[in-house]
Amino acid sequence: MAGPAGRTHYEVLGVASTASPEQVRTAHRRLAQRLHPDRQAGASPAERQLAERRMREVNAAWTVLSDPDRRAAYDRSLRADRTGPSGPTASAGSASAASGAERTAPGDEFDDPDAEWARRRAAEVDPDEPPMGAASFWLLRRGPIVAALVVAAILFVGTAVAGGGARGRSGPTEERPPPLDADSTCVTRQADGSLRTVGCEYDHEAVIELPGVTSQQSCRDGERFARLNTNEGVCLRTLDGWVEGP
Repeated sequence: MAGPAGRTHYEVLGVASTASPEQVRTAHRRLAQRLHPDRQAGASPAERQLAERRMREVNAAWTVLSDPDRRAAYDRSLRADRTGPSGPTASAGSASAASGAERTAPGDEFDDPDAEWARRRAAEVDPDEPPMGAASFWLLRRGPIVAALVVAAILFVGTAVAGGGARGRSGPTEERPPPLDADSTCVTRQADGSLRTVGCEYDHEAVIELPGVTSQQSCRDGERFARLNTNEGVCLRTLDGWVEGP
């Protein structure tokens, strides 16, 4: 009652003879997913033929082991075979050799990380779920990596653009004119928008060129009229846009 190449139905499914019905069902589901034609899209003709043959073996094993009565009769036939002329030792040796042959059969993917991942996922998938195509499998397996690379590229480009904009905005601040001399008086803008005088050794926005004026007409070219928080009018030397006029 051994299967193809001397293997039992249990060996074909890769489960122990004491496996529970759920374990048998899970093993069949895993192999059916793995050997499905959709998974063989890139395989050679010889590999596809091997997959078809193994699929027939898997289905034959499932047909027997999924039915309690058939499984009981099959188990009795196995016990009878073990007590035959070949004896238990020969039967055990044959089963071991067949198991080794299955592991080293051409096209087996036990060393393939993708196949191992698929095997683990198949154990969680309902057998009634439609089989996964090659493109869907690739996307599910590699999708997170591709998404991470895309996000990293977007962040890199965004950072570069923001950095370039910041450098462009910082340029004018380096053009602030220095104080005329140690006695110069400067102004800075307060939180309420008014201007107050400060020493030019502190952060400032403009240098007072002429105090005590009443209008822009009193200021020279390049100077701007403004009023301090004391309401005193002054002419300021500043870059355009630093201090608003009256």
